[in-house]
Amino acid sequence: MIERAIENWLIRTNERNYLAPFCQVLMYKGHRIIYKSSHRPMEQGKDVITIDKNGQYCAYQLKTGNIDLTKWREIRPEIEELIQLPIIHPSIDKNIEHKSFLVFNGNLTDEVRIQIDQINEDNIRKKRDYSYLDVIDIESLLKDFIEAQGKFMPKEVEDFDLFLQLHLADGNDFFNKETFFAFISKAILDTSLKGKSDIKHCIISSVIITSYILKPFQEKENHYALFEAWIVLCASIIRYALSKNINIKDYEGSSQIALSEAVSNLKELCEEALFREDFLEGDLMGDGDLMYKSRLTILIGAFAAIELHNLSINDDYVFNPKSIDFIDRQLTEVWFWGESAFPFFLNVIHLYEQIGYHKKAKKLLLDILVTLLRSNSRINSQNIPLANPYYGVHEILESLFGFQEENIDFTIFFGSSYILEPIIAMMARRNMRSELEKLWRPITHIHINKFLIDKIEDVFSWRTKSGDNTSQFPQQTQSWTQLKNDAFSEISNSSELMDYKNFFNLFLMVYPHRADCQTIAVLEPEKIST
Repeated sequence: MIERAIENWLIRTNERNYLAPFCQVLMYKGHRIIYKSSHRPMEQGKDVITIDKNGQYCAYQLKTGNIDLTKWREIRPEIEELIQLPIIHPSIDKNIEHKSFLVFNGNLTDEVRIQIDQINEDNIRKKRDYSYLDVIDIESLLKDFIEAQGKFMPKEVEDFDLFLQLHLADGNDFFNKETFFAFISKAILDTSLKGKSDIKHCIISSVIITSYILKPFQEKENHYALFEAWIVLCASIIRYALSKNINIKDYEGSSQIALSEAVSNLKELCEEALFREDFLEGDLMGDGDLMYKSRLTILIGAFAAIELHNLSINDDYVFNPKSIDFIDRQLTEVWFWGESAFPFFLNVIHLYEQIGYHKKAKKLLLDILVTLLRSNSRINSQNIPLANPYYGVHEILESLFGFQEENIDFTIFFGSSYILEPIIAMMARRNMRSELEKLWRPITHIHINKFLIDKIEDVFSWRTKSGDNTSQFPQQTQSWTQLKNDAFSEISNSSELMDYKNFFNLFLMVYPHRADCQTIAVLEPEKIST
């Protein structure tokens, strides 16, 4: 059954969507991935560049469907770049020869096969310094995918049921992160494995099977759902590796592929948004107002996250003025639907600080605190209480519109907050003493809730029972010096998570219930301009 699902997916997908699992197939075969395309100009016919287990450099061009003479003539310029131009990469000598492969999820007509043979023979005969072109068609691809997936398939009835729920989902809908995490963690990332090769193989398999699962979302080009799915997979891989105490080099390739797919989809979402006149989706009678505002909130968080990610991988990155302008224009139209919205605004705050908008950043942070106090404080409460971060925007919207069988009882959140403590710590690090002093009385009427995780790997879990829930009121009187010292000590106390610093601004948008003092401190600079 799973083999049939693999075949069905592979035949119908496009090169963009089978790129990541193809890279994992290559890794399974012993390749080291040097480059994976982001589908931008100047790729010189090379979607993937690897070093195989024999030390040979390989370049791959991926295509979709059958290749007949018409299509061959269309793609031939790219193929000529693939075989004629050297690999251009900072870590590779341009004079090094490489193997070339045309990869496609279809068949090759005899006429095209003859032309490829003639090109190869002609280049050899005339002693041209060109690469030999080989082909990988649907039959070879399918065999490789099934072999790489191997024994890491759902076996239990309940696991197979989870697979079907995900694989047959409505691609226009929100992605079911909890179900996906349960499936990957239980059915694929097997905690009982002990052999190093089996552990590495199951991690590789998790990337491949994720691509099959995401088929309905790929078909609908639901970029945000795809972003969330790949982030959940990346977090699951990190969690699994930490729990097995394996070397980062043994899983880094897979986690980086998952992360790059997440980033690519978030970039595509942002690029699409820049060309939209409005952000209405579906039936106009059922859209707008809070739904529209929540969509804008996600978008400003996404734009900020991409800019911060680009800076994290390139110190010389120049921020995109169109992204900054988009955030500035839309910020007045957003909606703080609950505490799960905080990571989206957190990204904007950190981006503003990176570009020198410190006053704007502090104002936004203060506005969030005021909103929280007006909603959840036991004195001067004016709004419906904000739901805790375990409730996502879709659950809150469905409850407000009466679409759930049991609507959320928002009164249970009155007088408590999970994000209050990290907000206070952020304000202390930014020397916002006067702002906190004015608001300290209503602050002390909110219970500070937090979940203290026992194991470091469970930071990357969707849910865990290994930890303690705590709740306490802030002190009625608070030493400013102590508050500030404690806030900065959070950064040094988060050293175990610093290896994942470049991941957390993306991760917290998908796992908002993990936004606490420790994880937010990972993203905070040690010195903050005020």
